[in-house]
Parts: sequence; C-alpha cells; structure tokens
Amino acid sequence: MNRGIALMKNRQKTGYLMVLTAGILWGTIGFFVTILKNMGAEPGTVSFMRIASAAVILIPALLAVGGVGMFKIDRKGLLWCLMLGIFCQALFNYSYTESINHVGVAAGAVLLYTSPVFVCIMSRMFFKEHINRIKLIALAVNIVGCVLTVTGGDFTSVHFSVTGVLFGVAAGFLYGLMTIISTAAMKDYNPLTVIFYSFLFGAIVLAIITRPFDNIGSVASLKFFAAAIGYGLIPTVGSYFFYMHGLSRGLETSKVPVVASVETIVAALIGLVVFSEAGGLFKLVGIACVVSSIAIMNLSKPASKPTDFPDTRI
Repeated sequence: MNRGIALMKNRQKTGYLMVLTAGILWGTIGFFVTILKNMGAEPGTVSFMRIASAAVILIPALLAVGGVGMFKIDRKGLLWCLMLGIFCQALFNYSYTESINHVGVAAGAVLLYTSPVFVCIMSRMFFKEHINRIKLIALAVNIVGCVLTVTGGDFTSVHFSVTGVLFGVAAGFLYGLMTIISTAAMKDYNPLTVIFYSFLFGAIVLAIITRPFDNIGSVASLKFFAAAIGYGLIPTVGSYFFYMHGLSRGLETSKVPVVASVETIVAALIGLVVFSEAGGLFKLVGIACVVSSIAIMNLSKPASKPTDFPDTRI
C-alpha cells in the first residue's frame, strides 16, 4: 500500500514538473509573435501559422513514434479533439487576439489570467475536487502576481472596452476549458494523437475565420517559414506534449494552471533581456508572487482519489 502511494506521488510530481516545463515553453510565445508580426504577419495569420505548422510537424513525429496506428482514434476521441480544436485552439486564439486589439496587450494578458479561477470552479463541478483555503490563497496571489508581472504596476496603457473585456474573459474561460477537456480526454487516448487532431481541427476553423492565405502570400520568405516552424515547434508542439503528458498522470486539475503560470515569468524575462522592455520593482514583486503561488498551491493536500489515468508515456 505504502509503495503504491509513493509511486502515485512520484508520478504526480513528475506530472507537475511536465506542466511547469510546458509553462516555460509557453513563455516564449511573445518572442515568436513579435518576430512574425515584424515580418508583416497579421494577428490572424500568426494564430493560424502556429497551429497549422504544429499539426504538420506532428505528422512525422507520430509516424516515427508508432506508425500509422498513432492516427487511429474512435468517434468519442474525435469529439474530444474537435472540442479542443474549436474551443481551446481556434476560438481561444481568436478571442485573445480580439481582446488585445480592443484593450491592448497588457489588459488582454491580465484578462487571460482569470483562467485559474475558471479552472478551479470547473474542477469542482466536473471532478469534485476540494477547494480549500490554501488553494484560494494561492489563486489570489497568482492573479496578483500575473497582473504585476505583465503590467509592471503601470496601468496607464490599459484602456477599457466592453468588447475587449468580453473577448478577454472569453479567452480566459476557453484557456481554462482546455485543462478540463484535456484532463477528460487523457483517460483513454494517447496525448500525441489528441494534440494532433486538436491542432488539425483548430487550424481548419481558424483558416475559415481569419482567411490568412493572402497575407501569407505577401509575407512568405524563408525566414518567415523558419520562424513559423519554430513557433509551431517550441511553444506549441513542445509545450502541449509536456502539458498533456503531465495531465495524464492524475494531477489535481485546479493546481495545473497555477503551476503553468510560470509562463508569465519567462515571458517577462524574455521581454527584459531580448526586447529591452522596462523592468522595475513591481515586475519583480509580480514574479515573486507567481513563484510563491506555485509553492503555496503545493502546500494543499492532494485529493484522496486523484483521477487514475493509464500510463501513456512514450
């Protein structure tokens, strides 16, 4: 019994480390977005290229790992992937882009980081996870930390727009919904297969919504496609690989977005080092809050019966 509990704890610990790694990789999103936009790519094109290039990259990866059999999935699995592709890829990217267009980068990012609250509520509704005082404190510290890390305490660039706020909250909800749907999908299906089909469906829907092909034709170059492949590989295929495999290890869903919020720290550091963005005391306090929230969340006792997923390691 004790050996079984120890193995479960080690499996969960590895899972949280995978989610942390995914957050680190997600933190590079701004780097690739900036490069592609400087080349003339429109926001819709950037979103489409991220998901489409990721789907293309996964084809040889799946063949190398398990052959054609890796593409086999039943109707129920395709339904999960369709939901992930439409809601958590296409509509999430579209909502986040529209939020930034209406209220700016800082406010859009702040609204996005309402996602841990949505995940906490939904994990209680769907997975009956216990929400205790420690989790609530960690959530509060995490949100404050993300806000300060993104804005540096300067809210002068934040402007209000009802449309922008609605799109921003929708992006936060859809970002949180990804954790809920992915947790359910990992019960029966290989993470790489789920990722591939969710990217495929998401790319199709985004192509319909954003119609990026004219813009791609006008900015196409070797450097553009190299940057697009990097965008599809590092903060997309790489991050989702670690994220999905982490979820498959029976983690507490409500803890996951707090651990993944290390993304804001990485993004802030890239902004400081690569793009010479302003730092300051508030940004450092924000980073400290995010780190503290992850530590506080880990003080919360794990659920007595975590979701028991099959070992899908590759």
